[in-house]
Amino acid sequence: MQEKYVPSGISSIQGFIITLCLGIIGAVVVPIVYIILGRLIPNIWFIAIISVLFGFAVALFIDLGIKIGKVRSKKTAVGIGVFCGLLSYYLQWVVFDALMYSPKGFTFNLGSEDLKMLLKDIFYLFVHPNILFGEICNINEVGSFRIKGSGNVKGALLWVIWAAEFLVIVGSTIYGVVTGKVMHPFSESNDEWMEKRKTSIRIPVVNDKETFVTRLQNGDHKILENEPALATADSYAEVNIFESNGDSMKYLTVFNVQNTRKKKDLKKMIVVKFLPLYNSNI
Repeated sequence: MQEKYVPSGISSIQGFIITLCLGIIGAVVVPIVYIILGRLIPNIWFIAIISVLFGFAVALFIDLGIKIGKVRSKKTAVGIGVFCGLLSYYLQWVVFDALMYSPKGFTFNLGSEDLKMLLKDIFYLFVHPNILFGEICNINEVGSFRIKGSGNVKGALLWVIWAAEFLVIVGSTIYGVVTGKVMHPFSESNDEWMEKRKTSIRIPVVNDKETFVTRLQNGDHKILENEPALATADSYAEVNIFESNGDSMKYLTVFNVQNTRKKKDLKKMIVVKFLPLYNSNI
């Protein structure tokens, strides 16, 4: 018996197209925002932070497509994540380079003709990657930013920084996708995503995961009965149920919770995630 939810691997053509389209939209929109923020706040540490958020932001668009398109194929999700991650990274270079070589540089004071010229340059660079790479090499020779107390960062060090940026952006995109909606329980009988029950269950702290899981798999669901006495306890286990009306299959996620006595500070440690329960009446 499986100990966690495993996606069925189903992905319709319609779902694939919806997810891919939303992923491409994210891969276009997010780089523009990324470049704008990077130019407004040209700080290397700030850019390092938003590069992580960059990938997760693209993943959110893909995740929305997975949700709407009911994609339950991890391979499909990862494939779209890789494609959109690479596309978004490429586009941020296209936008960055177009602005670097723009007659007016980075400015919001652009007329209609200026915008047309900028869009024309962006499209030209997009379809001519060889020219884009040549200009990237030129930028590398002079540097694109400086660290306080030193000169422009350029050469091998700048290539290393750009490589790290690439890994962070694409990596966070893929990670955001594989930990997102595609791994969430889906009711195949009702053709819908399962919803988390609004009220959680409190049970005693789970100290032995294997015994806990074995008892549930053997049909002992009494251990999931809510214990009101734990409402004011400092330590307890929180059980979240994921279900779909009419589907006999349910999935549960259990956390051990410790109240640290600090305001709104509960320490949670996951015990099991999306553990299947068959024919349970909880």
